[in-house]
Amino acid sequence: MNEGLRIRLDVQMFGGLAISYEGRNVSVGKNKGAKYIQLLELVWLAGDNGITKEQLINTLYDREEQSNLNNSFNNLIYQMHKQLKGSTLPDYEYIVNKDGIFYCDENVEVVTDAGSFESAVRNARLCGDTTEGILFYKQAVELYKAELLPELATQEWVIIKSVQLQKMYAECVVALGNYYEKKKDYNAMYRTYKKASQLYPDDEWQVGEINALIGMESYDEAYAVYDETVRYYTDELGITPSNDLMECYERMSRQITNTPGKILKIRDDIIERRDSARVEDGRAYDCSYPSFIDAYHILSRNMERSGQSVYMMLFTLVDYEGKQITNQNKLEARAKLLQKAIALTLRQGDTYCKYSASQFLLLLLGTNKESCKIVYRRVLNKYKVLAGPRAELEYSVVSLAELPQSLSEAK
Repeated sequence: MNEGLRIRLDVQMFGGLAISYEGRNVSVGKNKGAKYIQLLELVWLAGDNGITKEQLINTLYDREEQSNLNNSFNNLIYQMHKQLKGSTLPDYEYIVNKDGIFYCDENVEVVTDAGSFESAVRNARLCGDTTEGILFYKQAVELYKAELLPELATQEWVIIKSVQLQKMYAECVVALGNYYEKKKDYNAMYRTYKKASQLYPDDEWQVGEINALIGMESYDEAYAVYDETVRYYTDELGITPSNDLMECYERMSRQITNTPGKILKIRDDIIERRDSARVEDGRAYDCSYPSFIDAYHILSRNMERSGQSVYMMLFTLVDYEGKQITNQNKLEARAKLLQKAIALTLRQGDTYCKYSASQFLLLLLGTNKESCKIVYRRVLNKYKVLAGPRAELEYSVVSLAELPQSLSEAK
């Protein structure tokens, strides 16, 4: 046993466990989910506060499955020491028990990225709205590279800790995003929100990303991020875009309107977007929900002048008993088949979009209520061919002439 000589371990926990000693990676076992490794991780995460034996036992063991938890825990400590001695690390205790509380061995300095991240956030809070506070937030964001210990993502203690760290990370992103926006440093603002949206695409960090691109006058990129985000929310998550995202769209539209451009460049942009949106010639236009709203407003304004009727239909997926489909995998599969049925059935002049996980909106030109029933039957028949005879579909229809000016008032 070494005495007096202090060593340092650098431990990565964001994105997966990695232990480094004197610049080289060290393995303490092939199975990163092993209980003795979790024991080390729990003590390392506890830092100077330590963690009680009771907490460790409650975290690592199911009390109903273990008859003698003390023996099991003592065996785990023995196994941990045995594995460490079999590694290339120097011979130390690594974790020690002091009056029922477990700490890191005082001869071993353990520096974890998760611990350094928490320390940086705490320091930022102490500094408040100062330059030093922003520097600590920057440091924290640089440290937070991925989820905590993804190899243990199903373990309750990791889930609880991950949620805590994610909230702290969100605090950092908001603080830095606001700071960069005030300074008009849109490049740094974009990088901050871009990283956050890649880590947590469901948390709407794309709004900050889009606003940063608008600040840089990179409108094409802003629109691309917006369009990708809307389709992700609609197609993957089955939800409609939030008000914040819709406000981004309106702001982006105003900025694009006010930005001078050459007519040929504008023409090329329109053609490029038209080609990317077109799946096949002769089919209805599949668009995002915000684009659907724009189409609704344009058509409703032109109805009086053209005399052409326009109807809006809502298709809702249901099971063979007419009830909501609760199985998410089944719902997702059925939604894709319904989308295909709509695309194969509607005319080129019609427009449709996915409104939610179980619903699609349609705009039908030059038709009437009776014709809408025919459209419904055609789509339903095509859908049954694709999904099977027990597949069912509900619909409702309303003329745009009967709707108020604001589509939101019609909900």
